[in-house]
Amino acid sequence: MLYPLRFTPVYFEKVWGDRRLETIMGRTLPPGQPIGESWEIADHPHGRSVIANGSLRGTTLHELIRCEPDGILGAHVRARFDDVFPLLLKYIDADDKLSVQVHPDDAYALAHEGEPGKTEAWFVLHADPGAEIIAGLCDGVTREAYGNSLTAGDPAALLRHLPVRAGDTILIPAGRIHALLPGVLVLEIQQNSDTTYRLYDWERVGLDGKPRELHIEKALAVTNWSDDHARAESTQTERLDGTCKSRLVTCEYFIVDKYDLAGRQVMHLPGDRFHFVNCVAGAGTLSWSSGAETLRFGDSALIPAVITEIVIETDGEASFLVSRVS
Repeated sequence: MLYPLRFTPVYFEKVWGDRRLETIMGRTLPPGQPIGESWEIADHPHGRSVIANGSLRGTTLHELIRCEPDGILGAHVRARFDDVFPLLLKYIDADDKLSVQVHPDDAYALAHEGEPGKTEAWFVLHADPGAEIIAGLCDGVTREAYGNSLTAGDPAALLRHLPVRAGDTILIPAGRIHALLPGVLVLEIQQNSDTTYRLYDWERVGLDGKPRELHIEKALAVTNWSDDHARAESTQTERLDGTCKSRLVTCEYFIVDKYDLAGRQVMHLPGDRFHFVNCVAGAGTLSWSSGAETLRFGDSALIPAVITEIVIETDGEASFLVSRVS
């Protein structure tokens, strides 16, 4: 019964959000709202994905995992995470600065928030000219120095600003202070957590007209003050019959590969874990033993663990991210 699954996005209005999912991807968004996040594949209490294709249409991912844990998750994932879906896939669209923030690691988050920590990676889909992000501390910044910068009201001065453009990949491990800045649209692959500690929110108010909550004590406690600020780079590139495959991210929680296709690519999957497939440029057809789905720019699919072979084919050129649990 299982097949590659498409889902209805779960949209979140944010004070810093924009409408690029509409203007760039051609989606129909809730009218008049600044949409900051679109949860594409999620099984979290704050947002659960509903299947949008095939015979399982209308079923939530959560319900399906309860019925088919082996088929969806696979033995490798279940051995590590039991029957909990361990990843979350979303788009983030920043028309304004996100808060200066940090996420806890597993030990701290489980002890204080009752859910896993949050390591995440950003794949930049769009960046305005001159766009930047914040990722990590400047060299030599201590907890005391950064605490003083918060008191002085200048918390961005001691943070590392990185220019970004479409196609860049940035890894944000738990404990790294970070923020998306205006003019950036990213695809985020992350641990299945919604815990964020805000250090600074640029003196603004939220959608309700009130200042948003800060979590300075917790944020300072979980920050990695010896962070090496490493930027995720392609660690391996190989060519496969007209396809360029690049390893973008390898971390404790997930692996992300990018396939630049011109034609047809057969992918043999291990059968012990699920995969995400995201079309990040162009369009193509995703097919398997009993069916096919068209994926256009911005579309996502979950490949259940039970499926061990897929084919992606395009008439022109297209790019796809394929992600899995490490």
